[in-house]
Amino acid sequence: MALLAGLLMAPAAQALPMETGSVTEPAPAPVDPAPADPAPVDPAPAGPAAEGQPSAEATPTETAPAEVTPEETVPAEVAPAAPENISPPAIEGDPVVGGTLTSTGGQWNGAGWIQYSWIIDGVPVQTAGHGVGEADALAIVPSMAGKSILLTVVASTEAQAPGTEVSAAAVTVRPAAFTGVVWSNAVTGRPAAGQELSVGTPQWDTSASQGALAYQWFRGSLAIGSATTSRYTVTASDVGQKLWAKVTLSAPGFTSVELSSVQVTGVSATFVTAPVPTVSGTASVGEVQTANAGTWAPGGAALSYQWYRGTAAIAGAVGRTYTTSAADYGKALKVRVRATKAGFVTVDRFSAARTIAAGTIVATKPLSVVGTHRYGNTVKVSQGWPSGTTFRYQWYRNGVAIRGGTGYALYFNPSYIGSRVNVKVTVSKPGYATRSVTTGAVTVGRALITLKTAPRITGATSLGSVLTANPGTYSPAPSAYAYQWYRNGAAISGARYRTYRLTAADNGRSITVRVSASLIYSDTRVTMSPALKLPVWAVTVLRGDGTYRVGTQIKPGLYKATGTGSGCYWERLNGFGSSLDYVNANYYGSARTYVQILPGDVGFRSSGCGAWTTVPSTGAKATSITKDGTYRVGIDILPGDYYGYGSGSSCYMAMLSGFGGTLDEIYDNYLGSAWVIVTIPSWVKGFEVQGCGTLVRG
Repeated sequence: MALLAGLLMAPAAQALPMETGSVTEPAPAPVDPAPADPAPVDPAPAGPAAEGQPSAEATPTETAPAEVTPEETVPAEVAPAAPENISPPAIEGDPVVGGTLTSTGGQWNGAGWIQYSWIIDGVPVQTAGHGVGEADALAIVPSMAGKSILLTVVASTEAQAPGTEVSAAAVTVRPAAFTGVVWSNAVTGRPAAGQELSVGTPQWDTSASQGALAYQWFRGSLAIGSATTSRYTVTASDVGQKLWAKVTLSAPGFTSVELSSVQVTGVSATFVTAPVPTVSGTASVGEVQTANAGTWAPGGAALSYQWYRGTAAIAGAVGRTYTTSAADYGKALKVRVRATKAGFVTVDRFSAARTIAAGTIVATKPLSVVGTHRYGNTVKVSQGWPSGTTFRYQWYRNGVAIRGGTGYALYFNPSYIGSRVNVKVTVSKPGYATRSVTTGAVTVGRALITLKTAPRITGATSLGSVLTANPGTYSPAPSAYAYQWYRNGAAISGARYRTYRLTAADNGRSITVRVSASLIYSDTRVTMSPALKLPVWAVTVLRGDGTYRVGTQIKPGLYKATGTGSGCYWERLNGFGSSLDYVNANYYGSARTYVQILPGDVGFRSSGCGAWTTVPSTGAKATSITKDGTYRVGIDILPGDYYGYGSGSSCYMAMLSGFGGTLDEIYDNYLGSAWVIVTIPSWVKGFEVQGCGTLVRG
């Protein structure tokens, strides 16, 4: 409209472009009285006119008169008119997957270029431009199924120029249809539990090369879970049910095709292998019978058992094993094996019958005779047999049946002493063979005397004392006793009485007595008393002063003086001359002393010491010392701290490692006040004291 207004307002003298090859008088520009936009006028190109054509420039003599305006204006460029749609565009072709839609864009006036836009559900998918009259096409792919396709065209005078937009009526894409579908709806296979059913594969033409098959088996109207292949194995749940398969053929952009097979009824399966059972075990009463069912096929069958006596089922005999009883004796025994399995026909199989013979009675405990086979005792039968067994007894003496000896026990009177006795037991039980068992013969001995308290020895243990044997007590009481005395395990000749007087030969020895208790019809009971250990007695070896030869008149050893004075002198000699060189060692002091004579000594001289005796192994173990002398530590006195409260100053004490009288044997000594404390260690052998008064252990 702006262009039109410009044209209307141009001065009359303004020259307008003219069509090529025409010259007209100047005239005002024509005005279309209609309200529509004027058709566009293409201005002539600038520059010299073509040959034979008038110049576009006005000459002074050729200008048309025009109304003069105060201002001179430049003529406006006239735009070309928009194309006019005469017939709207249409979508040609069947809107189905796999097809092609086309359009020529409709009919137009003034159009030189058409822009096509294909829009699916509001989303442009294809845009193309063509010259007027040229068609555009859209191939329908599976993803377009069910969607709305709209075509919009824009007509313009030339490409990229503004134009007029017009849309074709929308169409909806239909899925494609499978063609040439061929399928047999038969179900192959026996519809028995455990068997496999199958359906064939449908065939179709190449209308959908990517077609997919889905299978679903049904039990009645219910889909069977996981049964989604062309094959299906019948289960126990299918017995009596209608079984069929549905096959679905599908592909993107295609209408699915559902195919249903014929229906078959599930039936129970039968065992392929159903063996006749066998029975193992000894065919007699009391024996275990074992059923062997064999191998059933297919596996997984539950096997149950029922035993029969003849044709009657035995109550409670429903295990794989059965122990025959007396009721089975002489009867025909068999077993039934019943196989059950879900989805299978239950099958019974019977074994061959076997006749049951009499059983063997088997002892549950060995037969024996318990008790003491001696006069005065009763022996009994010890045995073990199955319940329901009865017994008969017969006792034998030296192989001959004892009259009246038919009980389970037998008493031995004196007449049985020295006889060999045994028993035969005969056992019987219904359904079992009678059986006899005999024990081994045993010799009957004399009665035993039982010791209740052991013999013992009483009496003083000093030399010359009399010992008495207490024989002890017995059951039954013996009628007589005999004795034998022993010294250190050796019988003392002639010592066969109840009493025995100790002699010097018994010094330090162990004395025992053997007591033999006797009774008629009884074995003598011999018992030894506990040993009586005698102390070592002091035996006088030297009776007074003198010089003695070692080895003949006195043997090496430890001796004790028995004098009471304080002027005891002794010396150990290596010869018998008067020279001091013959003195190995000597002593002077209290007569309460000891001397250790060594094997190397030749002689021993004593004066004022009294008699010399052997030394006993025991002592007083005193805790106070009241007299001067030499003491054995640990035997005569105990070690420890001793306290002296005397008033003199000539107290002498010495710790001794021996009693040989040598200086080397004095471990320590003391001379001084009698008010003293002395420690006597346990490891010293002797302690000598002179002039110290009384010493008391603290």
